[in-house]
Amino acid sequence: MKGLLVKALLALLLLTNATFAADPLPSWNDGPAKQGIVSFVEKVTKEGSPAFVPPAGRIATFDNDGTLWCEQPLPVQLYFAFDRVKALAPQHPEWKTKEPFASLLKGDLQAALAGGDRALLELMMATHAGITTEEFEQIVKGWIATARHPKTGKLYTEMVYQPMLEVLAHLRANGFKNFIVSGGGIEFMRPWAERIYGIPPEQVIGSSVKTRFELRDGKPVLLRLPELNFNDDKGDKPVGINQHIGRRPVMAFGNSTGDQQMLEYTQGGGGARFMLLVLHDDAAREYAYGPALGLPDVKLGAFTQALYEQAKKEGWTVVSMKNDWKAVFPPEAAAVTAIDILLEPDATMLRHAEANNARLLKVYPNGFALDARHRPHITLIQRFVRTADLEKVYAAAGKILATTNVNDMKLEAFKYYYIPIGDLGVAGIVARPTPELLKLQQDLIAAVAPFTAEAGPWDAFITTPDDPDNAALMEYVSAFVPKASGEHFNPHVSTGVAPRVYLDEMLAEPFDSFAFSPAGAAVYQLGQFGTAAKKLKEWDLKR
Repeated sequence: MKGLLVKALLALLLLTNATFAADPLPSWNDGPAKQGIVSFVEKVTKEGSPAFVPPAGRIATFDNDGTLWCEQPLPVQLYFAFDRVKALAPQHPEWKTKEPFASLLKGDLQAALAGGDRALLELMMATHAGITTEEFEQIVKGWIATARHPKTGKLYTEMVYQPMLEVLAHLRANGFKNFIVSGGGIEFMRPWAERIYGIPPEQVIGSSVKTRFELRDGKPVLLRLPELNFNDDKGDKPVGINQHIGRRPVMAFGNSTGDQQMLEYTQGGGGARFMLLVLHDDAAREYAYGPALGLPDVKLGAFTQALYEQAKKEGWTVVSMKNDWKAVFPPEAAAVTAIDILLEPDATMLRHAEANNARLLKVYPNGFALDARHRPHITLIQRFVRTADLEKVYAAAGKILATTNVNDMKLEAFKYYYIPIGDLGVAGIVARPTPELLKLQQDLIAAVAPFTAEAGPWDAFITTPDDPDNAALMEYVSAFVPKASGEHFNPHVSTGVAPRVYLDEMLAEPFDSFAFSPAGAAVYQLGQFGTAAKKLKEWDLKR
């Protein structure tokens, strides 16, 4: 087992040393669009570059509909509104004869939308208001978990653009803060944006209805009112950016005339700026519409010839979906997923881990930094689970965490350690495995057991088409429970890489023990080198 771990860690080390050599956008064809994104990020993040942008200024804004996920034949939120009309119809007998509701209930979408913006606004107000923000959030979560695209039959959350997911990840890894700036409803997007895009709720900007504070049975709530508060579209997108972010973006991504002013606002800031528009010209893999370049016209999400000419004149990047993207949508989900259920440490451990990481980087600059790619954590279990049962895994693990006072756990960090890999070592800070921590681990193992698979294929991990299978890692995950839990459990936070000679000296130094506690818990999908690559679920452990 030690040999397998060493092989996996060696692979991790090789990945770390080659981070910037690896292709960050594997689903993009080589060409001006891909090169433009990569070179821009490189020059604005390289210290000493004339175009260098400090981390605080690395703001990127993304339209959602048609830029991050499919918006045809209609934007997703409209389908949500249509389904809400059907669900609420028994409470509104007058809708049988009142437009646009009557046509919707008859299944005639074209007639329902014939009323234009007025009809759309009436639909939204009738289906999105009259309930609290918490109630609306739960309705959205329930709908988005099962609703499917009318043409492909896929979940709407599977109709996201793989190349744009890669852009989001590349920017995040280089210190950017990604924001959604959409004409869609802010509270429609917030419940699922982090799970799908890695963009937390506070970084989602959208249209909104007015809300009112009330006390219901002594409980403070916000009631959604049938009145538009802010329409985050066209010229109001820069207004929303200013109100919510307070900084002008240095990168902006869109796909239609509704995004024009956001790109103009971004470009107007001076210095290094990057603006991009997605042109939907791939009828075979998605949809083709413009009307730019003679493509079919659409009522919602239009990319006009005038916008195309402006983009060329201003030097904005125009992406041809047909020519610039190797793939449009993510690959089909594997039948099995490799997961890591982990604890996220509090500020005390983070401070010590970051200090040790900085020390190791001074000695060995080719090591890894604790950042978005390498989040400090304590692994509790690694398992292969059936992908179809992931929601059951979250529910089962959530019950265990909800009945365990995880935040109240007092853990003691008592030494450094490292695992040797040739002349180098992967170092970390070790915590004592308390009875409470061991019980939590065993309870989680038991809770997840009904949904586990004995082994998993390579596509159970987050990978790219060029990644060779890592048999050692697959075997390690399969054998984690019997060989890395219970009496064999070694809770630790990895902190970096350095030469073994230096690490031996570090281990010989006195270690000042310190107490810390878990601050959160999450499930990640494992990456190709055993990293916590993609957050699938997190829990708020605060009581």
